[in-house]
Amino acid sequence: MRLSVAHQSRPKLGEVRNGDMALVRTEGSHTLLVVVDALGHGTAAAEVAAEARRCLERMPLDGGVEPLMDAVHAALRNGRGAAIMMGLFDGKTLQCGGVGNVELRARGTRVPVVPTPGILGQSMRSLRTVSAVLAPGDRLVLFSDGLSFRLDLETARKLPPNEACMLLMERYARPSDDATVMVADVEN
Repeated sequence: MRLSVAHQSRPKLGEVRNGDMALVRTEGSHTLLVVVDALGHGTAAAEVAAEARRCLERMPLDGGVEPLMDAVHAALRNGRGAAIMMGLFDGKTLQCGGVGNVELRARGTRVPVVPTPGILGQSMRSLRTVSAVLAPGDRLVLFSDGLSFRLDLETARKLPPNEACMLLMERYARPSDDATVMVADVEN
């Protein structure tokens, strides 16, 4: 199985730089899905998100979510920090975990992820991770708190990932915050 993924991100109304970031990276049979929400807005937050991206682009993907999260936590230490949601798909199983107020919701297979309280780069409890075997037709939606947590996956159920991202952003993004949404569909 493989993932068909799209994402959309935009800065807070009135800002030029975005403190949110989405990353999709494939290495061998692994696909990494990440949404980062750096604390605050503007240039300083954008630099934190860029540092998280640089860290995740150089890490091997075959070790699981925990070493990836530990590496980002170390890379962001002594800065303003970030919330993050991360999923690692190996073609069959999704392993995921998050820190702070970034969400992952699934349609189809249940993925009972509960983000770990804290701020990546500052303080957090032991990372909670979950794994779920995915099936064709499942949909994953990762999003920052720049979108309302009242987000309804059914509104975009029949749309392809890119159109679903646009609709979810249009309907649920808050103008007072940076906003990022990622939609990933599991396909044969």
